[in-house]
Amino acid sequence: MRKTRIAVAGMLGIAVLVGLAGCDLFAPQETKYITETSDGVSGTTGQVFVGNAVLVTSDGGVGNLVATLVNTDESSHHVTVQYGPANTTQEFTVEAGDSLQLGTPGDSIVLVEDPDVVAGALFPVSFQQADTTAITLDVPVLTGAQQPYSDLTPEKVKSSTLPSSG
Repeated sequence: MRKTRIAVAGMLGIAVLVGLAGCDLFAPQETKYITETSDGVSGTTGQVFVGNAVLVTSDGGVGNLVATLVNTDESSHHVTVQYGPANTTQEFTVEAGDSLQLGTPGDSIVLVEDPDVVAGALFPVSFQQADTTAITLDVPVLTGAQQPYSDLTPEKVKSSTLPSSG
């Protein structure tokens, strides 16, 4: 009788294990495929992650670059942002293990003046950490008419923040 109980308990345990893992045997794991869940685009240059980059414009011609630079390294890094036909550049320093927000009031701003900055378009912006390979992101151009971006138009950030580079 005791051997029968042990055998039944063992078979029940195996049945539960197979039942719980059964879906995993036949269905692909969706967590392997990460997609952007925001309006912006992201990428990595060296040890610096560029997150959720967008250009916000009012009427076109000038856009405010909004992005987050995240340094995943244990030492600080310089990041160069380059854009437009004149290859305009700005350089920022991101401290070790820290992040730097671009384009929000009170933070560093990058105003992109170019006739190709038109709402609905994609505008190429390059990011490069020191001597690593630059990445060029096709950054979406959005308008301040969308609620999350209403305070990020060039006119609003200009009046609240002075351009700077770290």
